[in-house]
Amino acid sequence: MREQGENGRVVTDTDLMTIAKEVMGNLVPEEKHIIELTELAVMTGTKMMPTASVKSCWKAKSFQLLKWGVGPVDAAMRAIQNITMNRINVKLKEYRLEALTGGSEALAEVVIKVEDKDGNVVSARAANEDIVKASVSAMITGINRLLLLQRK
Repeated sequence: MREQGENGRVVTDTDLMTIAKEVMGNLVPEEKHIIELTELAVMTGTKMMPTASVKSCWKAKSFQLLKWGVGPVDAAMRAIQNITMNRINVKLKEYRLEALTGGSEALAEVVIKVEDKDGNVVSARAANEDIVKASVSAMITGINRLLLLQRK
C-alpha cells in the first residue's frame, strides 16, 4: 500500500513499519538500555577531517570521546567503539544503508552487525532522516543486545 505522506512524499507499508519501530525504541519490550547515548555532535566539510564527539551513560557514569574518521559516520562509530572498548570490545562486522524514501529528506535505514570478543554476533537497525543518527542508534542498539547476551 502506498500513501501520500508529509511533504508530498510517498510512504509505503515498509516505511511505516520502520518508522514505528524507530519511534518505539527498536527494542523488544524486555530489552533495556544498558548503555545510552546522551550527546552526539559531528563536524565535516571540505579541508577538514570529519570529527565526532560522542557522550554516553553507562552504569550511572558518563563517558565522552572525540574521534576522527573518513566521514562523519565512521568518526561516530569509532568514538562509540572506543568508549565501549574496555567494557565490551565490539567490532562492526557489517554496515548497510538504504534510502527508504526519495529526495534530500529521505528516510534512511541502517542495518548493522556487531561482534563481541566472545564471537557473539547480533544485528540491529535504525531509521532516521539523518544518516549519522540512524547509524549511531543502530550501533547503540547492537551494543545493548550484546551486553544482554553476556548477562545471560
